[in-house]
Amino acid sequence: MHLAGREIGLNERLRGFASAGWFSACGLPLEPSDFSGAKFYLAALGVHPSVRVEPVASWEHAERIIRNPAWDMSWWEREESERKALFQLCIQRVGESEAVETLSLAVGVEHQIIHAAATTAASRLGVTDLSIVGAASGAASMAAHGRALALLAEVGDEHVFVRKYSLFEGGRWPLGLVNGALHLF
Repeated sequence: MHLAGREIGLNERLRGFASAGWFSACGLPLEPSDFSGAKFYLAALGVHPSVRVEPVASWEHAERIIRNPAWDMSWWEREESERKALFQLCIQRVGESEAVETLSLAVGVEHQIIHAAATTAASRLGVTDLSIVGAASGAASMAAHGRALALLAEVGDEHVFVRKYSLFEGGRWPLGLVNGALHLF
């Protein structure tokens, strides 16, 4: 099955990858919109409203957060469960080969854009550690893939993956839940 007319609309919406602010706000003080965007993301993920949003001030601090042994895997497991459910919904909607092809096209080139943006943002602050750059670009690529899944599945703009993508689009990197807080870089 081919998406025909719907393909144009989906491709139009997916074009925003190149214009996103990938990592441009990392290290800057959080704005009220960053806090509210993070809370919308957490609510869409089904996380208790008492979870606070904590700013992360540097790439070094970000690396300590993602390597922290107290990192809460439950939010990651929720996202993975949702990713699988959305993929099944996409298969039901358009067929497996069309879903795989559309998702591959949606995020293939974008990964290069995202990695270059992470490298640039980190190097501006003197960071040369390729592992943290890889972690950042990998997380953003997963967010881009999640958004593409949500768009293809037509689940709406309130979906957790659309909310998470909007944090990256605004230049932030949600690092995960550690010690009862979402750490936002």
